[in-house]
Amino acid sequence: MAKQHIISGIDIGNSQVKAIIARFNTDNLTPEILGAGSAPSNGLRKGAVVDMEETVENIRTAVQRAEAMSGNQIKRAYLAVNGLHIRTQISRGVIAVSRADNEISQSDIDRVIQAASVISMPANREIIHVVPRNYIVDGVEYVKNPIGMKGVRLEAEVLIIDGLSPYLRNMAKCVNAVGIEVSGLVYAPLASSLAVLDKNQKEYGVINLDFGGGTSSLAVFEESDMLYSSVLPIGSRHITNDLAVLLRTSIDVAERVKLEHGATSDAEDLRKKSEVDLSKLLGEDNFRLPKKQLVRAIDARVHELFDVVGNELKKIPRGGLLPAGIVLSGGGANLPGIALLAKERFKLPVRIARALHVDGIADIVDDPSFAVAIGLVMWGIQSESEGPKSKGGFSSDNGESFKKLKEWFKNFLP
Repeated sequence: MAKQHIISGIDIGNSQVKAIIARFNTDNLTPEILGAGSAPSNGLRKGAVVDMEETVENIRTAVQRAEAMSGNQIKRAYLAVNGLHIRTQISRGVIAVSRADNEISQSDIDRVIQAASVISMPANREIIHVVPRNYIVDGVEYVKNPIGMKGVRLEAEVLIIDGLSPYLRNMAKCVNAVGIEVSGLVYAPLASSLAVLDKNQKEYGVINLDFGGGTSSLAVFEESDMLYSSVLPIGSRHITNDLAVLLRTSIDVAERVKLEHGATSDAEDLRKKSEVDLSKLLGEDNFRLPKKQLVRAIDARVHELFDVVGNELKKIPRGGLLPAGIVLSGGGANLPGIALLAKERFKLPVRIARALHVDGIADIVDDPSFAVAIGLVMWGIQSESEGPKSKGGFSSDNGESFKKLKEWFKNFLP
C-alpha cells in the first residue's frame, strides 16, 4: 500500500515570503498542493538578511497561513537561497576506474564528482550544489550516464554553485527560529526550473527568467544541463521605487498603483489619450495621470532588465539560439504585457510560467510567483524518493558541505 508523505518548501524573497505544503505518495510522485501562504518580506535586501527579527516574523506569518489552509503543521522544509552573493563556476575532476574489469560503477561516479568538487575557495564561502554536466570516458566526451560502460579513465565536468556562509547561516537561523528544521538549501533558479520547465524545453534550449522583487535570476538550460546561471540586481521593486518618485508618494501606495494600473507598452495602446484616476489611492482630489506617463516609467525599468539579460546571454553566447524560448516566472511575470515585450526584445517564444505535473490549488499552480516554492517541494520529493542524483539533470549536494550545513541547522534549533 502506498504511503503518503507531507513535504514543505519555504521561499524567502526580497518582497514576499512564500510557504508551500504538499502531499505525495510512494506510488504517485506528483505532488498535491494542500496549502500555501505568503507574507510581505521586509527583512531582506538583495537576498541577504538585514533584519533578523522582521524576517522571522514574516516567515512565521507565511507558515501559519499555509498551515491553516492545509490543516498540517510544518516541522521541516526545504529552503530556497538566492542573492547577488551566489556565484557559479565550472570545474573538472578525473579518476581511474576502480574495478578490475574496468566497468564504471556508482562509486566511481561519486569519486569523480568529489574530485571535481575540490576547488580553492575562501573560508567564508560554502558549496551549495555540485551539478554534474557531462562525463568523459577515455577521451569520449558528452557522456550523460557512464554507469555500466567500460573505461580506464573517467572525467566529470560539474557546475559548482556556492554562496557566502554567513548569508546561508542567517537564512537557516531565521527558519529555525520559527521551530522548523531545514531539510536542505536549494538554489532558487534550480528549484524554479524543476517546477516550470519540462524535459523537452531543457533538451532543446530554454531560458528561465525569474523576475523577483529585489533581484532577478537567469538560468539557461541546453541538452538537459544547466548551461549558465546568474543573479541580476534588478527586480520589480525597482519599478515600485520609480513610481514612488514619479508620483511623489510612499512605497506602499506606489506598490498598489503598480499592481492595479501597471502595464508595459505592449499591453496598452499609447495612441489613446487615456488617464488613470489615482485620487483615491493618493488621497488627493482630482489626481489624474496620463496612462502613457505611467507605462513609460515601467517600460524603462523592464527594458533595463532585458538589456542586462541580453548582456548575460552574450557571455555564453546563446542570444536568439534557444528554440524553447523564455519562461517568465516570479511576481514580476504578472505585469501585463511583459511577455509580449520580451518576445519583441529577444526574438524568441515567451510564455508565463505555470507549474507542471502538480495537482491541488489551481490559483497557486497558475501563479508564477509561487514557482520557486513549488519547485522546492518537487526537489524534496526527488531527493527523498530517489536520493541525490549523480548522473546529469540536477544536482547532487556536495557531501562534506551538506554535513556542515546540517551541523549549522542543529546549532540554530530553538
